[in-house]
Amino acid sequence: MLIAFASLQGSPGVSTAVAALTWVWPRHAVLAECDPTGAQALDVFDPDGGHGQPSVFEVLVQARSMPLHRAMSSQLVVLPDGTACHHLLPGARSPREAESLDWRRLTDLFLELETVDVLADCGRVRAGGAPYAVLTGAALMVLVVTNSRSSLRKLAASLDVLREETGRAGDDLALLVVDPDPRTHQRFPHREIADQFAAEGVPMAGWLPWDPVSAAQFTNLHRPGRRFESSPLLTTARKAADEIGRRAVRHVR
Repeated sequence: MLIAFASLQGSPGVSTAVAALTWVWPRHAVLAECDPTGAQALDVFDPDGGHGQPSVFEVLVQARSMPLHRAMSSQLVVLPDGTACHHLLPGARSPREAESLDWRRLTDLFLELETVDVLADCGRVRAGGAPYAVLTGAALMVLVVTNSRSSLRKLAASLDVLREETGRAGDDLALLVVDPDPRTHQRFPHREIADQFAAEGVPMAGWLPWDPVSAAQFTNLHRPGRRFESSPLLTTARKAADEIGRRAVRHVR
């Protein structure tokens, strides 16, 4: 099952959201970095370079001499969550490398994985080099949006264009709301946001709290403390993961 995550603009925490969801995903899962701006997660989980330089680009290089699924397996990094069920497929190392990727071939590979769910971090929907094959081929596309007036307004105004560009005409599009720093942003009640976008045909699949300490474990250096697993971020991510998974299963082709 392939699920694509993307934002409309800026950086409202797509990478952090997908990493947190993969960390708590109830099935075997791969966090696939498909953001054309380049990889980030490997520096977080392997700062010393012990795993070498695995990447989605190397998958296609290795596939010249072995089956594609074996090539992908050779590039996976086990996430240190203690389950051995969740992996990272690092992204391209530069935008230029991302431009050379055969996203359609990679999407077909993701769709062939029957016992593993792929959570694809696709970055910005309308960025140059966006992986549209992944966005259009996924069972569910999850739009990550900041809980702020400007972000929500812009998303609401762009839904028709997004649907046209990604071929999302039904309920195979969902919303994940990320709460920003309450000291600098006016936040809206989640129920109010859910009702607003439900009227537009886009259900809200969950939300993630403002939890900078826990989020830093997915963006800076992974050195979690004892309370990390019970942190607000992961506690809320578990609920969102369950709901996103349920919605995606309905649209598996």
